[in-house]
Amino acid sequence: MIIAHISPRTGGKTTSAGWQAHALHERGYDVQAFEADYSGQFAEWDARAGGFPFPVQQQASPMFHKNVPPTLLIGQIGVVDCGHAEDHRAIVQSVLRVADLAILNAAPTTADIDRIERLPMRALIDGIATLRPDDTPPPTWVLLNRTGNGVKATKQYKDYLRDNGWNVFTTTIPQTQLYAQSVLLPVTARGSAYDELTTEMLSRGLLPQIEVTL
Repeated sequence: MIIAHISPRTGGKTTSAGWQAHALHERGYDVQAFEADYSGQFAEWDARAGGFPFPVQQQASPMFHKNVPPTLLIGQIGVVDCGHAEDHRAIVQSVLRVADLAILNAAPTTADIDRIERLPMRALIDGIATLRPDDTPPPTWVLLNRTGNGVKATKQYKDYLRDNGWNVFTTTIPQTQLYAQSVLLPVTARGSAYDELTTEMLSRGLLPQIEVTL
């Protein structure tokens, strides 16, 4: 399974990919992470942390769809930090050709929603369908992050996105130091918003069920 974290521009993709990979690993999944962003921030985070408990591969290439699937073992989950879709469209398209799930990261702000609509992200995702074996775009869910204390605004943007045909996770990621500054700290996902996201994804059938021995 390949989970792609995407956004038009800055959208908390690296933070989400890193934390989600840790949350999945802590739940007992066999995880492999992929750096598909020329910025290299994901790989730098791995190095600063003294190494994540799962491998991080550099795959910022428009040949991602050919290079990566053969490296994944049966039952393994690949979590991908994609580059900005506005600047690295070819790489994002390559990842989406093989993604089983796309997570569109966005803050509940007019600027971020405008970027989604101006690219437009919907056309980019839907347009990849003809290059996929099943001729359908990857299932896509919006993850609102950097939500701060704007509960009312977050609900309004959730409703707006849903009214415009997007799947939107109930779970949101607050803009707290725990996540914003996590590139400098060890990650323990248990009890975090990303652990909650994993629970929601399981309940929605977006992740495979596994037997975990505690």
